[in-house]
Formats: sequence, C-alpha cells, structure tokens
Amino acid sequence: MADSFDPYFVWLAIPSAEQPPNHYRLLGVPLLTDNPETIEHATDQRMMLLRTFQAGKHAAEAGSLLSEVAAARICLSNVGNGVVQN
Repeated sequence: MADSFDPYFVWLAIPSAEQPPNHYRLLGVPLLTDNPETIEHATDQRMMLLRTFQAGKHAAEAGSLLSEVAAARICLSNVGNGVVQN
C-alpha cells in the first residue's frame, strides 16, 4: 500500500480541494491580510507546529512545509509593505 500521507491536511487542516494553498491559506490567515504582526504570529505558530514533526517519519515533508511557510511570510510581509514580488 502506497503512503498517502497528506501533510497539508493532517497537520494544517487544508483539504485537497484547497491545495496547493495560497500563502494566506498556508499561514491560516484571512485572504488579503496585510497586518505584519498577524502574519508574523501566524508564521510563528505554523513553524512551531511543523518543527515538532522534523524528527519523525515525515521529516522531509515537515522540512518542505517549513520552507513554504517561510516563503509565504516573506511574500506577505512584502505585500504589507507595498512591495509585490513575482
């Protein structure tokens, strides 16, 4: 039986219909949130959760999601500062 583990759904409650998630969904904040503190706190919460899985069976998935969350923070922080990245 193939491993059908879905870290987006299991860890972040993002159903397959919403995958791949946009940056807002990935951080668990409302669409178009531009408050830097909200984005930073959401990022911290997601990263703390995902770090708990780094030493487990799905360490690679945890590392990948940590990178995605970090990229989302950078992107959304820049949007909040009036900078748009392509």
